[in-house]
Amino acid sequence: MAAARTGKTADSPRSSPQPDQSRPSRVRQVWFVALTVLRRYRMPIHATCALALAFYVVTVSSAAPQKGDPVTRVLAQSVKPIQKSLHALGSTIRNIQINFVAFKDLWNENQALKEQIAALEAERNRLFEAKLANDRLTELLEIRTRILRESVAATVISNSASTWFRTITVDKGAGSGIHRGMAVITPRGVVGRVVSVADDTAKVLLLTDHKSGIDIITQRTRVRGIVSGSVDGEPIVKYMGRNDDIRPGDRLITSGLDGTFPKGLLVGTIMEIADDGPGLFRRVRVSLAVDPLVMEEVLFISDKPRPSYSSAPQPDSQAAPSATP
Repeated sequence: MAAARTGKTADSPRSSPQPDQSRPSRVRQVWFVALTVLRRYRMPIHATCALALAFYVVTVSSAAPQKGDPVTRVLAQSVKPIQKSLHALGSTIRNIQINFVAFKDLWNENQALKEQIAALEAERNRLFEAKLANDRLTELLEIRTRILRESVAATVISNSASTWFRTITVDKGAGSGIHRGMAVITPRGVVGRVVSVADDTAKVLLLTDHKSGIDIITQRTRVRGIVSGSVDGEPIVKYMGRNDDIRPGDRLITSGLDGTFPKGLLVGTIMEIADDGPGLFRRVRVSLAVDPLVMEEVLFISDKPRPSYSSAPQPDSQAAPSATP
């Protein structure tokens, strides 16, 4: 039995081989070291790979440009989307730059055109005002030539702020020959008369003032009356009887009987006629021909006749008396 045990022991192997437990740990260590190196030197490694790949592509292309290389084809196909994206990005940036420059030029041109339009509009307004002033002065000159009296043109510089006294002030006075009591008109009609004069200014009492009054006649039927202002600033006609032939729309002109205003100047137009006036007279409302709020130039008319100048030269015998012997 001992031999059997001894034989059994002899037949069986002495010891089974043990697996190497340190090999996986070494592989892990190698991978760890490799990853560490790759992480630490990834930029130089990537650069080296890129240079090597570029060198390879250049070498193959130079050696056999007509021969298709698999690596080159794969590289070209892989880089193609990136190239398209970069080309599209470059085109977009270039278009944005071009559009920005064009927009900036357009904006500058627009600003310049706006400034030019503003300057032209100001010039147009100035020329239009000059034309209007020239038209008004031309009308004053025309009416000045028709009236056979001495006259002086002036510009309105202020209106009275009070509602009780309605006057205007002009820029000429006694130094220009204006005196108290002179008639004041415009090409549209009668304005009023001078009530006070200074050296270089004069004050004119308007027809809308309640202290004013001017002798008039109706142009159609020659009925007389007096146009006067009122406390509320509404001009009326006084002393027109209930049997007088008047009606709305009749034009009122100066009669020339007061010695101040020439005959035939337009004063206003009858607007309304009522029979509830005082006594035997009607209440007549008038629309004046001249609005005092929009006057700019006026004409002062003197009671002196305008001197007439003869253009024919006098003979020498009449120009100087002959010497007696």
